[in-house]
Amino acid sequence: MQGTPSEALWGERRETSGEMECPSPDIFTEFARRIEPPLRYALVAELGYHLGRDAAQDALVFAWEHWDRLDTVENPGGYLYRVAKRRALRHRFVPTPTRVDPPHFDPPVIEPGLRSALRHLSGKQRAVVFLIEGLGMTYLETADFLDISRSSVQTHLERALRRLREDLGVSHGV
Repeated sequence: MQGTPSEALWGERRETSGEMECPSPDIFTEFARRIEPPLRYALVAELGYHLGRDAAQDALVFAWEHWDRLDTVENPGGYLYRVAKRRALRHRFVPTPTRVDPPHFDPPVIEPGLRSALRHLSGKQRAVVFLIEGLGMTYLETADFLDISRSSVQTHLERALRRLREDLGVSHGV
């Protein structure tokens, strides 16, 4: 692993002049491409669909505005997750839903009771399930992202899967 988060994420060392430094659009776009999906999934899992998506977008704005801070933290994704969650909970609001007709597509086949079963999990358990099972992140990546220990990730996942199996009436193969 390289010495700074920018080297780890982008393979380059950035010199800072002490003044606020904005990234080039290409560097920021690549950073956002890597960070946004797990950030959004984790925040939606913990905060709900609307608040989680808004928080993820706010986190990317924060990243752009405070780019120079990201080089001082070991885990920029985890840092943005904590900032977004804290800010969202402080400024919680319920947006007015708008109806948009999506383009036609055949939705994936999903167990009808899964949505209800996921609601019975804690926010942290949902986030761990989404990041590991949904996005394919490793236990270590998930632990770093959520700023919890690897063993906590394993415990959250085991308890979540046990609860999902019970709620869905599944006894084997999952």
